[in-house]
This record gives sequence, structure tokens and C-alpha cells, in this order.
Amino acid sequence: MNIIDQKPIGKVILNENTPNRTPRLEHFLIPYYQRGYRWEKIHVIALLNDIYNFMRSDEKKYCLQPIVVVPALDHEGFNIWEVIDGQQRLITMNIIFNYINRPKYSIIFEKRDKSTDFLDNLSINSYSDENPDFHFMSQAHKLIKEWFEEKTKNDVGFIDEFNATLTKKVEIIWYQVEELTDENETEKEAKKIDIFNRLNIGKIPLTDAELIRALLLSKIKYGLTEREAILRQAEVSAEWHRIEMELRQEEFWYFLNKKPLNETPSTIEFLFRLIAQQAINKYSTYLWFENEIRNEDPEIEKNKAEELWKETKKFFGKLKFWFEDHFLYHHLGYVFSLEKNTEETIRSVINDSETTKSKFKQFVWDYVSAKISNIELDEIDELTYTKKSFEIYNLLFLHNVLSYYKNESSESNRFPFYLFNNMPGGWSIEHIHAQESKEMKEQNAMRKWLEDTYDAIKDIRQINHEDSEDTDSSNYSKFINEIIELLKKEKIDDEKFNILKLELIQVFDSDSIHYLDNLALLSKNDNAALNNSIFPVKRNKILELEKKGRYIPIATKNVFLKYYSEFDLQPYYWSKKDKENYYNNIKEILNPYFTKKESNE
Repeated sequence: MNIIDQKPIGKVILNENTPNRTPRLEHFLIPYYQRGYRWEKIHVIALLNDIYNFMRSDEKKYCLQPIVVVPALDHEGFNIWEVIDGQQRLITMNIIFNYINRPKYSIIFEKRDKSTDFLDNLSINSYSDENPDFHFMSQAHKLIKEWFEEKTKNDVGFIDEFNATLTKKVEIIWYQVEELTDENETEKEAKKIDIFNRLNIGKIPLTDAELIRALLLSKIKYGLTEREAILRQAEVSAEWHRIEMELRQEEFWYFLNKKPLNETPSTIEFLFRLIAQQAINKYSTYLWFENEIRNEDPEIEKNKAEELWKETKKFFGKLKFWFEDHFLYHHLGYVFSLEKNTEETIRSVINDSETTKSKFKQFVWDYVSAKISNIELDEIDELTYTKKSFEIYNLLFLHNVLSYYKNESSESNRFPFYLFNNMPGGWSIEHIHAQESKEMKEQNAMRKWLEDTYDAIKDIRQINHEDSEDTDSSNYSKFINEIIELLKKEKIDDEKFNILKLELIQVFDSDSIHYLDNLALLSKNDNAALNNSIFPVKRNKILELEKKGRYIPIATKNVFLKYYSEFDLQPYYWSKKDKENYYNNIKEILNPYFTKKESNE
């Protein structure tokens, strides 16, 4: 089983297990399949400054990123550490110790003896550009020399203080790969290269979750027989895998998160961040777990590791219950989708869940109500897109979510947060009929608008406006003929086009365009494609998008299918009656949350 630890840099140089070689110091092998040393000025100076800033802070310790090593033997039979990841940091610190003339570990480059000798004897008199290794090592030494010369101008004790800080207080995450021990040489070599490729060429760093896994598994085996330890570690690994796989299901993940699943190497790390309340810096979550577990008594370390794993499973159990409960799924999913810091919100809700089921559901109900608490029910007809777009977005989103929740026909028919929170580009508010827009003059845009409009209205014979007696079908023939004539032109007359466009908007669209009854949610990308289109064009495009598998929010789809109008034989016009029915449905569904009516759950 892999071993994970935090070691002061001094212990990386010399420790109680260092072989009794001459001189007695640790040796690190840089394998042949790794490229050489390549750190540039920005990396070298950043490391020096990080250590210096730590020296001047009140922090008790500072931790560097992991090094990944595999135990091996050198030609004399002494232990040597093969470096899978962390070569650049190890070599830079070696050069620092070289310059300040303090004990340092040895670096051996496999099949590159010249680089080994050059690093071991590096000084201002040996700088060379003979090959890349020599160049970057020389440059690093020069930068380190200049940095220390500046710091020691007025401080004769600076080097001693720096060395004491680096060796005693600066630690490194030590990840020791033991799982290769029993492999034959060919398989071992292949696996080492595979690990290296994953960590370096693939640009997939060692995650907090991987570090925590190694930490937990290395601690829980204390006091057990070899067989018992294998069984216990296998049990934890199986539980780990089950949690990881369940969280990786899109429906579950996007109920809790907006972070893209394909950018999440380990989903269980989400649980660890909730427990640790640490997500500021890389590896801060692992460091919290390591600090919680670390103790001089291995029995206490084992018990603490078991407690933290039990806590992890408890957190997972809560999240899964929320996901499976029809009420909690819709209400908490709505809240989580609106929050910028979802983890902080989930952590808060977990704390508030330590109560009875009914009290917790009432708390969740109130949480949702609070999202629209700055609006009164009798005020929503005054909300306008131009002044209250944030509030309108929250209302429209809640209306969509609750449209599923209120559907009593099937609890398996749930709002698809996995589609909503994973939508490229996000969401925006769409005007059901076209808003007033600037004149169009670009030829391709005008031609596309005319083509789409023609396809949408070519079969219309008349529109029955309930607030007008205009049923003259000749008007629509006139519009169709004008569109055909404009499309025949090699160059469309933009003045004639914009006059026709305005007339069509007035015929097919009613007034009060910026109020709630004329607004719906649509993805930003689809919204851009529908912009400036009249209602029948938008209706056609919405239907086409859904046929192609594009996710359309249920309320938006219902609008363009005239779902809210019980008797409607006019699919081409968003009438005042349509608006009234849509608006009344929104009010009916949201009413309990405005009045803060207690949940009946």
C-alpha cells in the first residue's frame, strides 16, 4: 500500500533510516524517461520568496507540493529513491544547499552521468551552456547567488536562519509508491512510466483525494494482522469506489455542483472539502486531514482516520438522501444552482439538517422563500426586464423547477439540474415576442431573418387578435410577397427591410414586452440565435432545437406550445390572453413561497 507523509526538508536530506553510506545522506535517482532540469527564473525566485515570506510570517510550518518516489536499490545495495514527480523542486533545493554550503541530498541522473557530476560540482566557475541541463542549472545557481547576496547585505545571520527554516519548518508531501514492490521489473518499469506520464505529460497533478486516500489507508491498518489489514483496506477502497462512481453520475453531481464533471479528476474530493472547510490553496484539504490525523500515538492516528472516513460516508449519505427525496431535490437543487459558493451553502445546510425531518424541510422551504423575499406577490406584475432582471431570473427559474415538483403524476419526472447547470454559456432571459431592436443593415443577417420569417408565416392565412378586428388575410399575402421580392434582390435594401420588419413585429407581437408575462428562460447561445425573431419564427426554432436534443426549460417550451392556454387555435401569435394565462400560472405556483406558507411535507 502506498505511504504518504509530511517530511521536514531536513529529513529528506538525512533521517534515521538513511543508509550507512559515505557520506551518510539520502540519494535520489532521476530516471532516464524524465526530461532534465528546466526551471526558469520565475520558478526559482518564486520558491525562494515563498520560503522567505514564510520566515517572516507567524505560521508554524510551510508545506511544498508533493514529490512522488519509488524505493529502489543502487549498485551498492543501498536504498535510493526513484523520483516519479518533483524533480524540479528537489534539484532547485539541492542547488540552494550547494550555494549556502550546507549538507544536501545527492541527485543521480540515470544514464546522464555528466549531469550528475555537473550538479554535484556546480559553482560560479563551472557555469556552462553545453546542454540544456547545464544551462538551466547554471542559470538557477546564478539566480540563487544574486538573491542571497541581496538578502545578506545587512544581515550576517540570514543564511543560518534561512537554512534552519528550510530544514526544520518547511515540509514536503512525501508520496511513496509501494504498490510496485511485488511487480517484476518489466511491469514495474511500465507502471512507473505510466505514473510519470499521468502526473507530467498528461498535466494531471496528484489530487488531494489521492493523497487523502493514501493517508487513510496507511493509518487504518495499525494493530491489525496482515490479512486483517488487507481486508480492511479493501473494504475502504470498495466504499471509496462506490461513492466516487455515484457522485460521478451527472444527475447527482449537477444537483450539487456547477463545476464541469469532465474537469473533476475525483468527485469524492468534494466531500473532503466539505469536511475540511479548506479549499483555498492546492493541497490545503489534504493538509487539513493530515493535521487532524497526525499524532505520536499510532493508535490515536488509526482511530482518527477511521472517524474521518466515517464522517465522509455520513456526509455522502446526507447528500444522497437529499438527491433521492422529491421535495429536497427540487428545493435544494434550486438553492444550490443560484449560489456562487455552493460548497459553503451545502456545508451550512448540512449543519442545519441535524434536526427532525419536518423541521429540516421547513428550513429548506424558508431558504427557497428567502431567494424571492425582496419581492411581494402583488408586485411581480410591475417587474421589468430593464430594472429587475436578477429578480425575474430567480422567479422564472423557480417556476421551471416547481413545475416539475408540482407534477404529482410521477415523482420520477424531475427537474434536470444536470442539463441546466451544465449548459455551455449559461442562461439568459428571452423575450417571448421580439423586443424593440436596432435597425439591421448587415446583408447576411437580413437575408437570414427574411428566410426564417418566410418559412414560419408562409402558410398563415389570418391571425385572430382578440383585441382587434383585423382578420384580413390579404395583409399576410402582402407580407409574404414583400419578403419574396426582397430575397430576390442581390443586395437587400436595408430601409425597406427594416420597415417590413417593424410591421411584422407589430402584427405578430402584442405590447408590454419587458414584463414577466413576456419573458422566459433560454440558454444564452440559443437566445442569441432567436434574437429579433417574431413569435412564429421563435416557435419553429424552439421546436427544431428540441428535436435536435437541445434542452429547453419546461416553462419556455410550454409557452411556445401554448400549453397555458386551454383553448387556443392560434399558434402564431402571443396574445394578451396567452400572457394572462402564463402569468397566472407563475403566480399560482409561486404563491406559497411569497406568503411563506408552511410546507405540507
